[in-house]
Amino acid sequence: MQGFYADVARAGLPFATPVILGVEEVDGVAVTFEQELHGEPLQKRLAFEDAQLDPATVNCVVEVLRALATVPGTDTMREMPVLDEERPFWAGTHDFRTALVALLERRVARFGGVLRSHMPDFDRRYMGILEKLDGLDNVPTAVIHGDLFGENILVDEKLRPVSVLDFGFLSTAGDPRLDASIAAVIMNMYGPHAAAIAAAVTDRFAAELGYAVEAMLVYGAAYAVATSNAFTPDGSDGHFRWCVAQLTQARLTAVLDL
Repeated sequence: MQGFYADVARAGLPFATPVILGVEEVDGVAVTFEQELHGEPLQKRLAFEDAQLDPATVNCVVEVLRALATVPGTDTMREMPVLDEERPFWAGTHDFRTALVALLERRVARFGGVLRSHMPDFDRRYMGILEKLDGLDNVPTAVIHGDLFGENILVDEKLRPVSVLDFGFLSTAGDPRLDASIAAVIMNMYGPHAAAIAAAVTDRFAAELGYAVEAMLVYGAAYAVATSNAFTPDGSDGHFRWCVAQLTQARLTAVLDL
């Protein structure tokens, strides 16, 4: 993590990112000492009941995504594990898509039964996702935050990003379209208008960043498969139910030709 943060910091981004200055062991627990990051969480400008995100908020996240996409993937980034795994995400491969599919296969081997109990056609959907991933064009790898939502973006009074923090949940080197896809759907996950917001923000990110909407929907589905049981193995939490909703949404169903 220390090396990962150092690689990101060296890229000269227009906002601050974490830097681990030292690591000590305290009572058997690794404790990091990091530089202080400034700004107010973007989340304070968002509300659970929002019917849409205001344009300034969307512009702020676009600015962050555009900047992160310029940070080249490094060997240290490829050594990062994701979720609850201990092995590097890129272990045994030199190709991001292959690494992502391998992650999905491991997750389905562990949690496929739970997903199938909530989606009788899960296997058909999953095979469609894999086929669409295989058909995506290759792009240069860049740093992926993997959990970019309002709490992890600190802004100034003019809603400009001044710090981005809390890498690590799904951070690696890879296709920046995955990062944009994740950010679009997690800005408002559980509000009454969450689905409409996710659709509108996905379209806006695609237009602003030059990404195909279909690619973002497929990457969003891959994220749902990968993280469905990140918090409870039996799927008893809200995130699992949200992932099932992502995998059964009409727009994805159309992309998968189901």
